Amino acid sequence: MLLVGGGGEEYNDWSDRPYRWLVDHAPNKRILVLHYSTGSAWLQGYFTWLGADTASSLVISTTQAANDSAVYRAILKADGLFLRGGDQYQYVSKWKGTLAEQAIREVFQRGGVVGGTSAGAAVLSQLIFDARLASVDPRTALRNPSAAGITFTEGFLGFAPGLLADTHFFERGRISRLAAMVAMYRLQSGKDITGAGIDYNTALAVGPDGKAEVMGAGTVTLLRNLPSTSFVLKSAEQFSLRSMRCDQLTDSAAFDLLTGTVTLPASSVAFHEIPFSHAAGPLMLDGSGLRSDWYSSVGSLKALTELHTPLVDTVVILSSMSTPSVAMNIDSCLTQWNVPSRIVWLNGASAHAPGTAASIASAGAIILAGNNADSIHAILGDSTPAGAALRTRLAGGTTALFFGNDAVLAAAQGVGKLEQHPYGAYYGEMSTVQGIGLLNGITIVPRLFENSDYTDNRTSGMFWSLALARSAFGLLMDAGTTVTLEKTRLRVAGRVPVLLLDARSISRIAFPTWIHPGKTSPRQNAGFIGGVLHVVRAGDSLDLAGEAPLGVEQQRTVAPVRFLSGHNFPNPFNPRTTIRFTLAERSKVRITVHSMLGQQVAALVDGEMAAGEHDVAFHAERYASGIYFARIWTADGLRIVRMVLMR
Repeated sequence: MLLVGGGGEEYNDWSDRPYRWLVDHAPNKRILVLHYSTGSAWLQGYFTWLGADTASSLVISTTQAANDSAVYRAILKADGLFLRGGDQYQYVSKWKGTLAEQAIREVFQRGGVVGGTSAGAAVLSQLIFDARLASVDPRTALRNPSAAGITFTEGFLGFAPGLLADTHFFERGRISRLAAMVAMYRLQSGKDITGAGIDYNTALAVGPDGKAEVMGAGTVTLLRNLPSTSFVLKSAEQFSLRSMRCDQLTDSAAFDLLTGTVTLPASSVAFHEIPFSHAAGPLMLDGSGLRSDWYSSVGSLKALTELHTPLVDTVVILSSMSTPSVAMNIDSCLTQWNVPSRIVWLNGASAHAPGTAASIASAGAIILAGNNADSIHAILGDSTPAGAALRTRLAGGTTALFFGNDAVLAAAQGVGKLEQHPYGAYYGEMSTVQGIGLLNGITIVPRLFENSDYTDNRTSGMFWSLALARSAFGLLMDAGTTVTLEKTRLRVAGRVPVLLLDARSISRIAFPTWIHPGKTSPRQNAGFIGGVLHVVRAGDSLDLAGEAPLGVEQQRTVAPVRFLSGHNFPNPFNPRTTIRFTLAERSKVRITVHSMLGQQVAALVDGEMAAGEHDVAFHAERYASGIYFARIWTADGLRIVRMVLMR
């Protein structure tokens, strides 16, 4: 099967390789494009150009049409099917349980290939986010996931076992909603699912053995629960998550759907992270670029003034003269609140002026806003008098508040040109910037969902910059949220939880290599294995030194399973076989048997089992010849045994 994350297909472009793969895996190269609303003459021509013997379109717009025997026969004539994008609930509501669905299954079962893009890819996974109520906004998934409208469908197509596919992934900043979906499915069903976030202009090509390869411009992000994963999903409460595994795969990386094993491409390089360190007093990072957020009754500026009440010493506002209105507006607000304040304009000359250093050295609190990312290091680096005064003052316990884009500059290195072009990340046009270096080993990106035009740049840019800077942590913040860092403790306040990636278990990284025609640089993101994702909500904190990273074994498999062995005999079998496995210690065990389509056909065990060797019989008298998979779950993970029924 071919799962495409959306985007535009074009001749001699990124789509040639995966779409040709679909044609090549159709035994007789007869391609049929399916949709619930409109046909596509363009796709027909494109598939023909890629080598299809025939290519046609079929629109199935109602349940009545989906049960038409003529539609059933038309689908069976093809051996390569492709579902276009749109609305996945239209596919589910109109085709589920119909002859059309049956025909698609039969094409797949007899060795045909089935693919889809966007909504057409989403409905091919075992678990479908069906968008029955509406599409789920990623910000809402963080603020109130239980009321975000997350609904699932199982039992429709479902050719990708153990997978929940989400598309347009970085383009629409969907990492937060996919994490919420993976957690919600565990809460509702007691079972785990792998969330696969497929970037636009990117595809996951899955062979008949369950081994998948990433193709295209971007990445495929895999989110999976660990034994240590915990979360809070309650009505009208913000999402909270600890320790969800996050792997990210670039072009030519591999993922085995049956074992969970992930492999980076040969182009990957070693990753040795820079440990997190904090060389200053309390730092407040405001994730918003909106002044209405800064000055609100629950905003960061009010929190800063209350933290230092009564403020005898002056609040010093450090800002660039290129954007004077920002600092002047902050100064005006503080004046209205009767808080003494002073603006210190930063440039190459003022960095060495005695008056600048003296103002900073006597500050009661310090604010940075409206600064130029290209020059801030030269002005406030540790080699200038102004930079030295800043470090001395903060080391003495004075609080510094960074507004909006200035939050990027608190770290040693960050990502720049986030708002230069809506497709900056895709075209490879963002830059790296050198920050002040008050924080090391962390990459910070604010204003996550503030402007949807730049959400891709911000989410992709965080991973890209983290990999380049070798940061131990990556932080994504939205507008209306403030993060306070004091020593190794991270605290959150505000309307939207933050996303934190722990990169300390990552050993290798890779970068996208495909370059858009007419451009000179590839997409700016990063691939890696072994990241850990946290979602930290308002009122919660996290110790960046105390959270345990993944171990080596967890990087290689879904989880550190307690199996010493696991197989079945005989294999092939007819009609009975014995599944034999050994447990290293007592564990709850659940064994189910699934068809090639991922459908559960039998439940064999569900309960506690002692350490040692165990035999479990599977009787298949009622089942057709073919390949079946025994999924053996313990408290720590999953093992899959491949069994062949041959009559």
